[in-house]
Amino acid sequence: MLKSRWHTLLGATLLAIPLLAATPAQAADAVLDQQVAVPAYFLPGNTPDYWSQLNTATVKPGVVVANVANGPGNLAKPAYTSALATAHAAGMKVIGYVDTGYFGTSIGANRTRLGSSAVEDWRAQIQSDINKWYEFYGSSIDGIFFDQAQNACGPASGGEAYVNLYREINTYVKTYHPGATTIANPGVSPAACFQDAADILVTFEGSYSSYQNRQEPYLPSAWEATADPRQIWHLIYDVPDAAAMATVVATSKTNNAGYVYVTDDKLENPWDTLPSYLSSQVTAAKGSGGAAPAKPATPAASLVKATSARLSWTSAAYPGVVGYDVYQGSVKIGSRANLTPSATTFDVGGLTAATAYSFTVKARDRAGNVSAASTALAVTTAAASANNPTAPGTPVASGVGPTSVKLTWTASTDGDSGDSVAFYDVFKNGVRELSLPGGSTSVNLGGLALNTSYGFTVRARDTTGRASAQSASTAITTTNPVPITGATAAMDENTATYQAQFNLPYSGHHVFIDTDADYQTGWSVNTIGAEYMIENNALFQKTGDPGQWSWSMVPGVTPLVSDTNGLHKWSVPSWLLTGTGTTHKIVFHGTDGDRNDYAASVLTVTAPSTPVAPIAGAVAAVSAGTATYTAKFNLPYTTYHVFIDTDANYLTGWSVNTIGAEYMIENNTSSRRPAPRTPGRGARWPA
Repeated sequence: MLKSRWHTLLGATLLAIPLLAATPAQAADAVLDQQVAVPAYFLPGNTPDYWSQLNTATVKPGVVVANVANGPGNLAKPAYTSALATAHAAGMKVIGYVDTGYFGTSIGANRTRLGSSAVEDWRAQIQSDINKWYEFYGSSIDGIFFDQAQNACGPASGGEAYVNLYREINTYVKTYHPGATTIANPGVSPAACFQDAADILVTFEGSYSSYQNRQEPYLPSAWEATADPRQIWHLIYDVPDAAAMATVVATSKTNNAGYVYVTDDKLENPWDTLPSYLSSQVTAAKGSGGAAPAKPATPAASLVKATSARLSWTSAAYPGVVGYDVYQGSVKIGSRANLTPSATTFDVGGLTAATAYSFTVKARDRAGNVSAASTALAVTTAAASANNPTAPGTPVASGVGPTSVKLTWTASTDGDSGDSVAFYDVFKNGVRELSLPGGSTSVNLGGLALNTSYGFTVRARDTTGRASAQSASTAITTTNPVPITGATAAMDENTATYQAQFNLPYSGHHVFIDTDADYQTGWSVNTIGAEYMIENNALFQKTGDPGQWSWSMVPGVTPLVSDTNGLHKWSVPSWLLTGTGTTHKIVFHGTDGDRNDYAASVLTVTAPSTPVAPIAGAVAAVSAGTATYTAKFNLPYTTYHVFIDTDANYLTGWSVNTIGAEYMIENNTSSRRPAPRTPGRGARWPA
């Protein structure tokens, strides 16, 4: 992995909402008990070795999120196996990173590794990544972190189509891994509908300045003020020193965040180091005061079905109790906020028909004091339906590629009145790979190995858990193409262009550019020394020691022209690629975190001696009643812009080239940007 992926929403801000005043039910000196939860987006064994620092610290965080390659990668890695096992054994919850890409529902439509923005393809990739975390690292994994999570219940037309997708993957994790902790990261406060979509929600991810000076549209949702603090996590970066850290932790307690992480690391990746004040932060997060809450009432059961049941119990007066932990046997299966002194409910899923279960509840106060368990409730689930669904049709394979295949099958039927097919389980070489909704009869399945034979079967399950016989098996063998072909590079006085066909689903597509034809300067890669690098849709310049992977993003440059069907085309202004000579050497590279593939040849291009700046002579002036802007555009653009930041605050307005623009001139039209309706994704300028 060349560079761990990280997720942040620029300008994400919240407003502090004070908690309700203490009442006689809650000791006045109770201080919120928090856990430090670390996005550990760094490699084990690096120098410095931050995983080793975590695992050997005298006082340790409560949660660490591991990110191998924007997820688990395609192979178990020994260094991670050791680091995660040590962290888990030391008492930290180890959570595996999974990118959800907003399920492809965001503006710009995030795409899967196979290049799709379809919801069903995101579902398949997410389930596969979840499976790999547990397959590769087993009992060291304590749950799953869903990054790039939606924050709206549904599209603008209404409904809960978006949040239902996160409820679905939350249920998937908990069905196959009882006791797992789930975390969803919208980066801003989501709508109240998300409270049952994950155990923990990241409701703030942003900088120190934005956390201390919170503005619209990143204010907290009203539900946060009375939520269980253990459902809220705040991530704050660029916090300069221990004194500032202490202030931020105190503020996060006021804001009802039960999980917090504060770091002095900065953009571009604020999660690739540990702060020097981590130990002090863990101590500052601890709670105090309060008293153990009373033992909760015995829960009652209702809506008992073959695979689910609803628990309910009488709640205590708020805020003496802030939350309840629910146990199935000895396994904690979830929590509920203490919202009102009436009835609290918790829906249990993933049960087996005609099976006896035992449930208890524990109350928890603001300072982290936990009550004794309630008297246990015995529940026996309802019987399964009378008949199994019919077996699905033999899956038909199409579009067999190097790492993927499309499978299609004919639907099953269920003859029981009131019953239906709820799921299709897809098996790969006899092991369940996916569990898809009952309306699905096809899937694009990725994550396969090159030049490898597989057998696939499908079975149906009804709403009571009865399973059909498995279908007949379909055999395929994946292809084994040359990884990168058709590499070309060219340069004139205006533009440098690069193109290559990437035949594998890489997460990182790179063009390394050596501007002085000297392998001893820049980043040493495949016989060249690169001063510049294109990574997907960003241009970076090498910084720091030649032997360190250290790059600085060149602002205002989006080099990717197109990437249809793996054919990547990039364009960069020639004047940006400064060097000491006119001979440039070019290397194309692709990586998925496990593979590192290079184009067959190192290319050489001749740079112009006097490259032309695309935009020159820019001048701006403001006089009484008039603002004037002048520039010479040296390329044949179709659209010309002037972006104007009227408050000198990059956190407000449209984020472009380090400023936040409130106004824009486009050709012969001036417009003002409205506040974004969807936090973190921006809003369109008015026509």
